Amino acid sequence: MRVTEASILFIYLVIMTGIGIYFYKRARKSESDYFTAGQSINTFVGAFAIFAAVASSSSLMGAVGSGVALGVPYFFTYAFGVIAILPFAMFLISGQIRRAGVKTMPDFFKQRYGNSVQIVSAVIVVIGMTFYMVPQLTASGLIGSYVLGIDYKTAVIVLGLGFTLYAALGGMWAITYTDLIQGAVMLIGIVILAGFILIDHSGVGNLINDALAVDPNFGSITQPWMSYFGLFIAFLWFGIISPSVVMRNFASRDAKTARRSSMWACLIYLTLFISGFAVTAAGASLGIVETLVNKDMIFVSVIEHYLPAILGGIMLAGLMAAIMSSADAMLLAISAGIAHDIYKGHINKNASERFVTGLGLVVMVVASIIGIIFAIDPPGLIAVMVGWVGGFLLSSFGFPIVLGLWWKRANKTGALVGMLGGAITFLVLIISQVLPTNAEPIIAAPISLVLMIIVSLMTKPPSAAIQARVDFYHSNQS
Repeated sequence: MRVTEASILFIYLVIMTGIGIYFYKRARKSESDYFTAGQSINTFVGAFAIFAAVASSSSLMGAVGSGVALGVPYFFTYAFGVIAILPFAMFLISGQIRRAGVKTMPDFFKQRYGNSVQIVSAVIVVIGMTFYMVPQLTASGLIGSYVLGIDYKTAVIVLGLGFTLYAALGGMWAITYTDLIQGAVMLIGIVILAGFILIDHSGVGNLINDALAVDPNFGSITQPWMSYFGLFIAFLWFGIISPSVVMRNFASRDAKTARRSSMWACLIYLTLFISGFAVTAAGASLGIVETLVNKDMIFVSVIEHYLPAILGGIMLAGLMAAIMSSADAMLLAISAGIAHDIYKGHINKNASERFVTGLGLVVMVVASIIGIIFAIDPPGLIAVMVGWVGGFLLSSFGFPIVLGLWWKRANKTGALVGMLGGAITFLVLIISQVLPTNAEPIIAAPISLVLMIIVSLMTKPPSAAIQARVDFYHSNQS
């Protein structure tokens, strides 16, 4: 066990759990409090919350691990796609979907298209977000086994249930304010790490030369073009199709705040990836990635090589912050999908708000356990797994959301066919493995778009009231 690092990590986890306990009573007051923090989050807190929700273990361990293993062009593809997430979402959906006044993404689909689309979307949310838990839990297991000196499987179970506790207790209130802290910790940690690296190598130029001297292929394109393009568009759309990110818009106090939060979160994310490039180059310069059982552990190797124990512990807390801040948002999306959208929406419409929030708490624990089972034997690199989730959600949700906000003629049948057609096409491509890794949305997403447009035009248009709602999404009202 690394005592200093373990102590810092333990203190950090205790503080996060304490915040969850503090917000427990407030979160259980109503569904609005539990799932959207009473729609009262301001720009400063919202910016860090959105940043932290997007900046998962993939943005740190995954991006660096894949960048070292597959070459820096893969890192830049990832980085450019992720940095573009928030401006893309800010102009395309942030203000518009906040005006809808809903609590969840399936709630929006019900408002815009009807019950059947809400049910299908809720099922897709649960499937997608549960699988998205796997790379987060994988990263927590890798860090936990390294710091605590326990086996990977035990670390996945202990840490996975640990960060589930505060999310389940405090709902969106706890998640938002823990994300404020976690976002700051991961940002400060990686900037400090990048500073130590640059000092050690006497600047950026020497760092790049050192990386290329050890690995001449560090700057080379190693994957088919479809892999890069598929990864880019999957992440570009992530702020639109990820329920865990979109729910942050619902928590903002108004549409203007939602947009501003996304803008500032983008600048924070840009800082993260500039520093992340230094970490990636440093990882390549170590020349040890091929000796690692899991290549995502190269980030931890860089921490160990460049930072003293106390700062290393803080940076490892930053890695846990990246994991926890995204995992808690995913758990909330799963919880809302089952408790609010399916149970209260279609099984027991008279269920009390306290029962629904209690059910949401139980659902989080169950979803976490399912994720832990899959994470015990993870199917690949963290960044690749996250790319699969992004591609699946883009192929399912991307165009039904955007067209629902911008095109009056989009109707229930078109949305349903587009959603199912894109999702099924994506799954068939994944199972058949006929395309390079992460290239699936290049085919599946356009199929969803074409199906939705054709079917919408061939069937009855939405009612005048629904079409008027599209105008409202673009009004100046908050």
